[in-house]
Amino acid sequence: MHRYLWVLPWLIGFGAASHADPSKPMGVAPIVDANSGQLYGAATGADWLPARDAEALMKKGLVFRAYANDGSFLKKTTLSKVRTSEVCANPTYRPGNKAPPSPRSATLVGAPWDAAPRRPSVLDRNSPVYREAVSAWLREQGINDPKPTLSQLWRIDLEGDGRDEVLVAASRHRGSATSTVAGDYSVLLLRKLVGDKVATLPIESNLYPEACIAECALAVHQVFGALDLNGDGRLEIMTKSSGYESTTQAVHEVDGTRVAKRLEWTCGS
Repeated sequence: MHRYLWVLPWLIGFGAASHADPSKPMGVAPIVDANSGQLYGAATGADWLPARDAEALMKKGLVFRAYANDGSFLKKTTLSKVRTSEVCANPTYRPGNKAPPSPRSATLVGAPWDAAPRRPSVLDRNSPVYREAVSAWLREQGINDPKPTLSQLWRIDLEGDGRDEVLVAASRHRGSATSTVAGDYSVLLLRKLVGDKVATLPIESNLYPEACIAECALAVHQVFGALDLNGDGRLEIMTKSSGYESTTQAVHEVDGTRVAKRLEWTCGS
């Protein structure tokens, strides 16, 4: 028996939800981070537009829906463009003068559909099952940490098929801001059922089997949210990576066992 099959009850959800009808147009959704004002880009059905191409979609009066990190709907707002920051990579947008400010942790989605049809549940970060799963994956990458400290542990049905996935973040950093000790790491992993087995897929990772001096600023990765940004019924994973004097947030799309980064922005050096 596979070593992780006994944890299937933790990973399998109940009550399957159907995907959106692929024959219907899914529309276009510009995506903005409420805190930085950074335009990630836009989702256009099966395609993704980087910020430089998505600017043309940011028309006056376009209504955005604000979602918290846990997927709860907050409010509607409209945006206006401000001068691009010298320390941020993408165009910057803020709520208009008559609109109340959005919560700092919110994601703004310019789409009419419900971008949060399913919301995550938070699991106990001291779970021995997931600590062992992370430890086993790290050993395969040449990193030994028998008792990793988990910083996040979310369970959510990303694909709407009634089977829950698990997102788990962990890190160990014993070096300076720009150096690492051998064995330091920061990872954000996806645990999902593939057939009758549980697969561990990296979403973001920095691994340092050997020490690195002066040129290795380890970024700590975490889940920022999980939203249906292109209207296909499946949830994309939004991540936040905090490094030395910089922050990067990104949108990742999951297709089977493939995780692909679709959009991102960076502020800082």
